Amino acid sequence: MLDSLWDEIQRRYEFTAPNPMRPEDFIGPRAGFWLAQVEHQPVGSIRFTSWSEDIAELDAMYVVPEFRGRGIAQQLMSTLETYTRQHPFNALRLRAGEPQPEALRFYEKMGFHRIPCFGKWVADPTAQCFEKQLEL
Repeated sequence: MLDSLWDEIQRRYEFTAPNPMRPEDFIGPRAGFWLAQVEHQPVGSIRFTSWSEDIAELDAMYVVPEFRGRGIAQQLMSTLETYTRQHPFNALRLRAGEPQPEALRFYEKMGFHRIPCFGKWVADPTAQCFEKQLEL
């Protein structure tokens, strides 16, 4: 899933680079990785890391193109939100960009609002950052 996501990111943003995402970055109580499967085949994933003591960063979400529009992204987001509330984060942040118009619409539909870019995204001219307050 990480490689499929990276391939799509490179295509949409028109660049080529080694995949910086490593599975071990998403292990531990302040990080997580979930995989969605249909008939034992991976069709989507969502990953987060801790941005700060009380803010989680949705690092990456991906659904295989032929499985988009089937509610898989909503299920992955629900899983992430449940986990982050329980561990207890107060907010969830993320970065997306104009080359991902369906992602931008999805995040707004899921209750995220735009915020100023943060962290490594401040210097990224393609970045659009979002945040959602989590009710504990």
